Amino acid sequence: MPEDVTGGDLYALWRVSEALLPRVADVYYDANRLVAAADSASGLTFALTMWNTLRYELQDMYAEIGDVVLDGATAVRDARLAYEATDAQAASELQALLADPWRNSTDPAIAPPAPGSEDDPGTPIPAPRRSSGS
Repeated sequence: MPEDVTGGDLYALWRVSEALLPRVADVYYDANRLVAAADSASGLTFALTMWNTLRYELQDMYAEIGDVVLDGATAVRDARLAYEATDAQAASELQALLADPWRNSTDPAIAPPAPGSEDDPGTPIPAPRRSSGS
């Protein structure tokens, strides 16, 4: 799983769960309805019985495939919502942290050293390089 999830990623998940997978399921549900509506014009009892058996199996199969596709859409939707909830919670925590009056405190026990202050570590001075002939 990637470390950073962006708004574009969330949109892609939304698009899969709300637009693409439901359309795939619709193809199978349409096939289910088409098979359910099919009827044999044949007068042969055996052929009609065999066709009905096959028709019922096809009807159930198409319905089950559509259900599985929509279950996939639900799983993608749940993942997107989890990302959104986590992002919203993180944003809320960050806002609370930034609004905390102690955050800008000058108390050395809880605040980082101010730049240029006595406690500021600054930057080290590099050691002079020795020439290779010395």
